[in-house]
Amino acid sequence: MPKIVDHDSQRGKFAEAVMRLVGREGLEGLTMRAVATEAGLSYGSLFHYFDSKDDLLMHAVHYSTSQQSRRVNEFSIRYKGLKALEYLMNDDALVDETSREDSLVWMAFLYKAALKESFAEMHAHLISGWLERIETLLREAQCEGEVRQDMAPEFEAMALWVYSAGIGQQGLLHPAMFPPVVQKKLISAYLDKLRK
Repeated sequence: MPKIVDHDSQRGKFAEAVMRLVGREGLEGLTMRAVATEAGLSYGSLFHYFDSKDDLLMHAVHYSTSQQSRRVNEFSIRYKGLKALEYLMNDDALVDETSREDSLVWMAFLYKAALKESFAEMHAHLISGWLERIETLLREAQCEGEVRQDMAPEFEAMALWVYSAGIGQQGLLHPAMFPPVVQKKLISAYLDKLRK
């Protein structure tokens, strides 16, 4: 009887291996052989799913962002407006011990996006979806009377995304100066300025 392979599980193991490797060693440590070893799977099986290190990195980013979307979706089922937006911003920006690997993989991805068109296109697609989600939550907050009616949601979504991205980068680069508690305060302070 042939062995049944769970392809989603295999791909997930490879994505998690990429994240651990980049978290420990940066892009320099990301080799096909190292990923297979880290995942505890055969080197040959890796090539059933990925052709290159670039494919692996892009998959790891998709995997990480899909996990994030799942968390945010679960919260958004229960909450709307500013409460949901604050959760989304904290999930996106905060860098602590558990999110450090995700943040390093994202930074490696940004480096590649600045140099390679395929990465830049993927980045643009991910960010447009994220901006749309932030804008939707801002419009919800407007409808609920939580924020000023003269606020321009599309522009404010972009400003808020750029602000939170900067917080995340500083949390990664300067954890002593920007621990999670400070990152949360910065996000809360920004959202407070939007309130009526």
